[in-house]
Amino acid sequence: MIDLEYIEGLILKKLDYKESSKIVQIYTTSGLRSVLIHGNRNMKSPYLNLTRVMNQVGLHVSGKELLTLRDGDVMSDFHLIKDDLEKFTYAQHILEIIYFFASHDHDHEKFLNFIIKILKIVESEEDYIPYFNMIELKLLNLLGVNPLFQHCVECDRTDNLKFSIKEGGMCCPDHRQSEEKDVSPSVVELMKELYYYDLQNPHKLVFEIDTLRELRTTIDRYYEYHLSFRSNSRKMLTGLIGY
Repeated sequence: MIDLEYIEGLILKKLDYKESSKIVQIYTTSGLRSVLIHGNRNMKSPYLNLTRVMNQVGLHVSGKELLTLRDGDVMSDFHLIKDDLEKFTYAQHILEIIYFFASHDHDHEKFLNFIIKILKIVESEEDYIPYFNMIELKLLNLLGVNPLFQHCVECDRTDNLKFSIKEGGMCCPDHRQSEEKDVSPSVVELMKELYYYDLQNPHKLVFEIDTLRELRTTIDRYYEYHLSFRSNSRKMLTGLIGY
């Protein structure tokens, strides 16, 4: 009798495997897991709908390193995101980030649960972009490169501070590199609000579009400087949202 394991997670990407099969990469409570689906490239495969990217799934699998699918169910397909090209493209950017850092040793269960909650909000939220930004900002904490907002990164000074991407947070005049481009105070305030946002005590997010635009580029620059990361989806996203 085959020993089966049950796993739940979010499908991040699919890869062709041999002539007729696929391997899906699933973000689970224990990190990234690879699952082989035999015959999934065949249009008659019973698992075509099950294995779509960004599905939240529950799977019965066998094996150890490379798992093999035995059966499974879709827990949520987030079709309202997939039916919206702009939302889906932004989601692809987020999935790419999750995949890239999935091998890092952090609390995957907590982060996965947070991601699922955000995706459910994004489905029905018209002003959805800040919620995706929350994922990016909160991941920085799990990766150990979270920005410091309370005081200067080099001392305890709390007055006349400006945000420094290179220094990883707020800097006083004595510790700030003068040649670095300023981040607008409104962007810093929105970044702080999203970084500390509690989904258990939600409130309406109020922001200007120009602030959101600058926040997007600030997050991009932060990821590039501290983590050497820029998603492949980012160029396509720029074409859709204009920044």
